[in-house]
Amino acid sequence: MEKQKGLAIITGASQGIGAVIAAGLATDGYRVVLIARSKQNLEKVHDEIMRSNKHVQEPIVLPLDITDCTKADTEIKDIHQKYGAVDILVNAAAMFMDGSLSEPVDNFRKIMEINVIAQYGILKTVTEIMKVQKNGYIFNVASRAAKYGFADGGIYGSTKFALLGLAESLYRELAPLGIRVTTLCPGWVNTDMAKKAGTPFKDEEMIQPDDLLNTIRCLLNLSENVCIKDIVFEMKKSII
Repeated sequence: MEKQKGLAIITGASQGIGAVIAAGLATDGYRVVLIARSKQNLEKVHDEIMRSNKHVQEPIVLPLDITDCTKADTEIKDIHQKYGAVDILVNAAAMFMDGSLSEPVDNFRKIMEINVIAQYGILKTVTEIMKVQKNGYIFNVASRAAKYGFADGGIYGSTKFALLGLAESLYRELAPLGIRVTTLCPGWVNTDMAKKAGTPFKDEEMIQPDDLLNTIRCLLNLSENVCIKDIVFEMKKSII
């Protein structure tokens, strides 16, 4: 049985990368806070975690539209007051949109709201808590598209470039305060979102959500003196 640890807040926890990371961190002893819009899907993740290991701390289900930054701030602070230290934040919520200049401006505004502004709000709330604690680890799930511009990928890519830029500033600002920030930049990950986005790769050819979970586990086990700004995950199939 893992020693009980503090809170691990995961956005986008109802499916895909977020759900896998949440389940893994719960198994590792953290009390996970599951954040996404769908209460029904969050409860499924909650139940799967509880079935998988009777010794886990019961996950906290928090149905929330993170674009409502005021409500998100209040809810997260309430959970912190009730349950204690926030050890980890995993920003995994995101939406995908294809194209570069093909969409109306309002659609671009919508994806920026979810992939950048909402993330800013969550980061602002959680870093305030971690600054008082003088410790914590923030993981931002960006994309390989945050590092390289791809044809017909400017809409999604620009949101991830923005998140990576914010994260790099926080990486440098927060390290002296005992707070580490790492941004994970994977290529195609074997998730429903990748399939809906039209990935040309087979399931087994893609990066697996467990690869991101195990990377987070590795980073958490490093000496506190080690800071890693970002990690790019590439598929072997996309290189050879």
